[in-house]
Amino acid sequence: MSKKCFISKLNLVKKRGFVKLKFKWQLVENELALVEERLRQVVETAGPEINEVGDYIFNGTGKRIRPALFLIAAYRSEKALLSLVDAAAALELMHTASLLHDDVIDQASTRRGKDAVHIRWSNKISVLSGDYLLSQAFQMLVDYEDWRLMNIVVNIVKNMAEGEVEQAFASQTDPDLEARYFKWIGKKSASFFAGCCRAGSLLGGDDYQEQSLWSEYGYNLGIAFQLVDDLLDYTGEGKITGKPLYGDLNNKVITLPLIRTLNQNSEQGSINRLLQDDEATVSQVGAVAQTVLEGDGPAYTYSKAEEHARRAIATMKRFQPLNRYKSAVLEQLTHDLLLRKM
Repeated sequence: MSKKCFISKLNLVKKRGFVKLKFKWQLVENELALVEERLRQVVETAGPEINEVGDYIFNGTGKRIRPALFLIAAYRSEKALLSLVDAAAALELMHTASLLHDDVIDQASTRRGKDAVHIRWSNKISVLSGDYLLSQAFQMLVDYEDWRLMNIVVNIVKNMAEGEVEQAFASQTDPDLEARYFKWIGKKSASFFAGCCRAGSLLGGDDYQEQSLWSEYGYNLGIAFQLVDDLLDYTGEGKITGKPLYGDLNNKVITLPLIRTLNQNSEQGSINRLLQDDEATVSQVGAVAQTVLEGDGPAYTYSKAEEHARRAIATMKRFQPLNRYKSAVLEQLTHDLLLRKM
């Protein structure tokens, strides 16, 4: 995609007012409401300290994509989903725990439009709160007494940890940096999306082949989601995304828009200096961000997101015949993901 075409699409998104994800969750909206209640119960039944942090975290601002994907994959018109609410809530607890840990690792200052937990309290409180939420998630999942489900969930956690370590060791001088980038986001966001879809398909009663298709759909959706997320670090609006502009760049997190710029830009000195400087100035960060925006990194990133969204839709077409409404929900979900601004 050319830079001109990308800018036209970006302007169209703004004109249409796609200020946030508006996934069509009607199929599972009642269950998602119960997930919210379950999340509150988890922290309310803990000690007052966990309760205080939990009230701060679970304020309804999260997108809840992972539990929604799980529930949609499990949805059958003839079956109730109430028994799966705990599993859906557990997946959201896992995700929230990873955010609490990630914000400490990246020293991110804000999350969902307010101070990150480690800023509001401390690194210790953020990490320990994440550990507690993760333990509660595993307790809820163990209660299903299904080793197949536990195997999926353990693999999600393992892959996320591996992806984080690989990203932490990444350097702008690494050969095949773009391939490495897709490998680590594949283990993080994409693996989580895939696991949620596979788990829902499993508990919904699908056979192994169908579960694998759902996993493939979730994987490509997760790659597209992360690509758009990384793009929004350069093109988003802080008051909408809930995160400061150029946050990844400021924290020396290497993502595809920057990788593409490094590969295409003969003047790499300023970028290398920024990534190696522990005390880079605001003007240095702004200058490098402008270099990224002036190149084809954003357009290239968006084109890759579109590519994986198309793969997700193509995989969905191979599912066993779906409820027509369920098919429409999945297509709209994938479309909205590409147009999201937060």
